[in-house]
Amino acid sequence: MQVSSGAKVAVMASSTATTIGTIALADQLNHLRARVPLSDADVARATGVEPATAREWIERKAAPVGMHANRLAELIAVVEELALNVKPDGIARWLASEVPALDGGVPADVIASGGYQRVMDIAQWLSTGGFT
Repeated sequence: MQVSSGAKVAVMASSTATTIGTIALADQLNHLRARVPLSDADVARATGVEPATAREWIERKAAPVGMHANRLAELIAVVEELALNVKPDGIARWLASEVPALDGGVPADVIASGGYQRVMDIAQWLSTGGFT
């Protein structure tokens, strides 16, 4: 089967767009970390990667791909939501704590296992003053 050169260009363009998108995620993460003290281990836990991999993303030596890119986007969304009304230092602690509303699960672990929406629902509740 012969592949046309047009098809190759489309694949390369798609691959480049994906790489640019995942590098943008790393940039978002770095901007977020300037406001919220998330460690490499926090990022790794929520995305299901080793801390060294998270460090490579942060340093822009590598870009997250596939499921890990999705988990990073989800982590960023949750932290951005929490940052609306939760003190920055409390966010990292909350992400690593057992939460009764998650049946004792740890938010970072729940995100890593695909439970983003459950964590986001609680984050939205907290950011709107649900804890008062």
